Amino acid sequence: MTIVISNTVALNGGDAAILKALVGLLRKEFGQDTRIVVFDSHPEVASRYYPDLEFRKMLYDRAAWAPNILNKPLGAVNAGRVRAAAKLMARGLDALARPMLTVEEFRDLDLYRNAELIVSTGGTYLVEHYHLHRRLFDFDICLGFNAPLMFFTQSLGPFAKKKNREAFQKIFNHARLVLLRDARSRGHLVDIGVKPSHLHVVPDGAFALADEDRLRAAMARTFPKQSARVVVSVRYWHHFTGDNDEGMRKYKESVGQAVSHLVRDYGATVSFVSTCQGIEEYWTDDAAVAADIMAQLPADVRDAVSLDEKFHSPEELVDLLAEQDLIIATRMHMAILSLIAGTPVLPIAYEFKTQELFENLGNGEWVADINAMNPGAFSAKLDAFVAALPETREALFESVIREADAARSAGPLIGEASSN
Repeated sequence: MTIVISNTVALNGGDAAILKALVGLLRKEFGQDTRIVVFDSHPEVASRYYPDLEFRKMLYDRAAWAPNILNKPLGAVNAGRVRAAAKLMARGLDALARPMLTVEEFRDLDLYRNAELIVSTGGTYLVEHYHLHRRLFDFDICLGFNAPLMFFTQSLGPFAKKKNREAFQKIFNHARLVLLRDARSRGHLVDIGVKPSHLHVVPDGAFALADEDRLRAAMARTFPKQSARVVVSVRYWHHFTGDNDEGMRKYKESVGQAVSHLVRDYGATVSFVSTCQGIEEYWTDDAAVAADIMAQLPADVRDAVSLDEKFHSPEELVDLLAEQDLIIATRMHMAILSLIAGTPVLPIAYEFKTQELFENLGNGEWVADINAMNPGAFSAKLDAFVAALPETREALFESVIREADAARSAGPLIGEASSN
């Protein structure tokens, strides 16, 4: 059996965690010898970090490649060429399609045509402030082959543009199964006319990586009165509701003051670590934002603060985070990996997905909105969060166990939908 996983960005540690969980669920459902081919934005680099997986370049990225100076006009022509060839292949006219394609392009399309299942990976990439053309190209190829398409755990929408509403209505109504991380995303699809019968709300796939014994043990832990170990995860954000520069300034100032407060008043040691760092080929490195914050810390605080700039796999991150007493997390998957490691999280939300996640866990009150960061208020929220831990810890990790069990239900849902 051959399964295609599409639209991955494995150089992003959060996306890698989703991918690892998805591969595990698929192998459990369909057998360990199932061939899984992952179409990724940086397949050569991803193969170095995850050599156990078979990577290929995303359809659009291979099809539309052109020298930089000609990228836009020639890229569109190339994408049209591959789309036309795919239509011929869908009719069995391979002899006409082959001369239009490179060897690798034909191999890619043949994989899509013959795959028993195509799963578009989970995440937050189907929102209108991101470029959607690469994803739409991929889905268009799937529809042309009448491929058995499914969507893993998504946060998506809303879709305000008419062309997107029409395109996604067709795509999601074609899909055999759509797994969504929150009710709001489900509503966004129903709003554009997607039939609700194959829409299922389940937790983020990364929760499936959790170990229940570790979470049970975490319930008995306590926050130390001195020498707490804290990890802080930050990122650059350029979609503030107001001015981006001012938004980033307040965000970094708020995190910096919280770090100083932890060191001075809790005797904490603080490390900056994130899911998106240490890979030169990736478009961003969260360590750069962490370095900016560290440079502004008072002299009496700096010796207790460190910056871990290295790449960590999802498994390595979970082990590292399990040794901490508290995590301040901006990236959602840094929060999820911390939770499955058994460490409480004070979250900063830059998209609705984080608020939805913590509402589901019964911890919505602790979410800080990145658009409303204020140094004094954020440090006060930190104090209240730590003070509440004796009462909230057990319920939090009971909720994480439930989320993990529910996340694993995605495997049987995929199995059932694939047989229909």
